[in-house]
Amino acid sequence: MRHGCAALWLMAAAAGMAGEPTFQLKNGVWPWHDRIDMWQLTDVPPELVSDDPVPQQSCGSRGLVFPPGTMAALVGMSSSDATRLVKELKIRLRETDLKVTIQSPDGSKRLSYSVYVYPEPPDELDSQGHAKAGLLLLKLSDGGVASRPLEIPEPPVAPEKPLEARRDFHLYLLVGQSNMAGRGRIESPDLAIHPRVLCLDANGRWVVALDPLHTDKPTVAGVGLGTTFGKVMAEANPGVVIGLIPCAVGGTTVSQWRKGAPPVEPWGKLYDNAIQRARLAQRDGVLKGILWHQGEGDSSTAGIAAYRERLTQLVADFRADLEAPETPFVAGMLGVWDPERHAGRRAFNENLAGVAEWFPKAAAVAAEGLEHGGDGTHFGSAALREFGRRYAQAMQGFGEP
Repeated sequence: MRHGCAALWLMAAAAGMAGEPTFQLKNGVWPWHDRIDMWQLTDVPPELVSDDPVPQQSCGSRGLVFPPGTMAALVGMSSSDATRLVKELKIRLRETDLKVTIQSPDGSKRLSYSVYVYPEPPDELDSQGHAKAGLLLLKLSDGGVASRPLEIPEPPVAPEKPLEARRDFHLYLLVGQSNMAGRGRIESPDLAIHPRVLCLDANGRWVVALDPLHTDKPTVAGVGLGTTFGKVMAEANPGVVIGLIPCAVGGTTVSQWRKGAPPVEPWGKLYDNAIQRARLAQRDGVLKGILWHQGEGDSSTAGIAAYRERLTQLVADFRADLEAPETPFVAGMLGVWDPERHAGRRAFNENLAGVAEWFPKAAAVAAEGLEHGGDGTHFGSAALREFGRRYAQAMQGFGEP
């Protein structure tokens, strides 16, 4: 059985194996080995003092191994790490009033850890980098230590503002794959902010919009079309604030975006994530449009044939679940830079050009004349800024926002 826990390195297999290193209290100090330094576990509470050896396993590592059938274990970690494990990995930790200290041999480095009961741990706890946490194995039983469930209170949710207070905050949902997320190189024009163009960041907070807006692939995310779109819309509506809701994920197909689709790791369920973020934004503003750029992953003959039905259902679900049935929808066409290699994209664009006939309040934006950024797939920075202007022009074509 495995759980994802982050930062724990496997140092020994299981208790009871001949010749394996163990923890054991000696002269009031519990020796403990780390990959980098020799440390000592000090300030050991009497409840943890025992002659029983414990498999030696290090902190700041990737995994822990427990003897099969272990009913409970005492572990040490920071309170923030414990909270993360309970929230992200649903580990049923129990908190105690005990603490232990790790210090370097010369005493110059000291870390205080709280002690928790880990009930019915799996035989192997493997981090795989999922939940950044350091953890110490202290004892292979709860030792009769008093404990209570570690409960994480839900953060308070701000009440939704009345419509009158929200009507001048115009929201736009940005969905699709990499060309919506933006892969353009950040250039000097992209450093100019607009005080009335905001972005919902990864933590659900409103910040001034500045590329990259998206966080789907942080190492390659760059300039997208959203920021320029927001600036143009703000200039056209002096009395409003524009709120961008970035949700695009590179390399995804329209089927992966459908309601009820399986998770796309490591991003989870794309549709659910977008709905959740849009609803959060709607507490402060009013949804005025959906911006979509996607299709490279659906430009095969079969993908094109099914695209109308799939996109129509997706937009219907977005509008229904966000309680915005009249929300305009604008989709951009794909870049066609090589007549032979991009024949599928050309066919895709010819199909998408009829989106205004698929469902009400929809428009397609042409990509002619927009250059790629050097890879033949992603638009360059200047092209994405122009694309943003074209999206804004299409959105304005639906009338007063």
